[in-house]
Amino acid sequence: MKNKKIIHITSLLLTATMVFAACGKNSESNQETVTTVTEAPVVTEAPVVTEAPVVTEAPSTTEAATESNTWADVSAQFGGEEVADEEVVDEEVVDESTYIAKAIGSVDAYLDPNDTEATWNFDDVTEYGSKTVFLVNEVNGDWYNVYLPIRPNGTTGWVHADQVEIKTVSLHVMVDQSERLLTVFDGDEVVLTTSVAVGTDENPSPNGYFYITDKLLTGNPSGAYGPVAFGISGFSDTLSSFAGGPGQIGVHGTNNPDSIGNAASHGCIRVNNEVILDLSELLPLGTPITIQA
Repeated sequence: MKNKKIIHITSLLLTATMVFAACGKNSESNQETVTTVTEAPVVTEAPVVTEAPVVTEAPSTTEAATESNTWADVSAQFGGEEVADEEVVDEEVVDESTYIAKAIGSVDAYLDPNDTEATWNFDDVTEYGSKTVFLVNEVNGDWYNVYLPIRPNGTTGWVHADQVEIKTVSLHVMVDQSERLLTVFDGDEVVLTTSVAVGTDENPSPNGYFYITDKLLTGNPSGAYGPVAFGISGFSDTLSSFAGGPGQIGVHGTNNPDSIGNAASHGCIRVNNEVILDLSELLPLGTPITIQA
């Protein structure tokens, strides 16, 4: 399987009640009530893309954040200016690119392109103010099979070319949990490698093929999430909710650098604050992220 790759972001600040779930300090220091999944959620295996899909026709801060803060609480501290999605590359589709479907407006997603009624509907922006994007899995004429940012992990649906704009990105992030390493690739070239903290045995980081859905600029480098936090399309396998949110996983900075290199979070991937700033410059919305054991 070729390395998957990536795309950029836009900032936020909606007072949504949802949070990027499994983030936080060590379990014993977390005072927020969490709801555990009594039955393990069904996690579907993300289909392996053996080669890039071919598009045959171009489709027409001053208060420190704590572990128990919701992402809405954190985002309320942010500035209101939207970050331009400058890293999105609008270029001729090439085999080394990953394809991102960016919502033009509200997007209907179908289980099958022949269905008359949509199974899901997505607004053109997320709860956090980022542009809604989908990672493309397959192209069939005017229809795109895309990964959806919902449970169970790996869920896909079909969206029509009229409702999305296709962009490309050549970056891909790989997180190796056993080595506690995050690596950014541009094609086959290694761009960045860094140590990370991953989830504990009790609340592990989910393995799978995901993508960046949000980027939050916290404006508070000393907070629990550091200066920047990415939301990704994956969800915890053990927590159905966390700090008021649905158990969504994130990649973010930390005010506990000693946790880096350890299994220390509720499922999120932590990196040092200097590194998350570099990742913020590198990675656009839609960037693929593979997490493996």
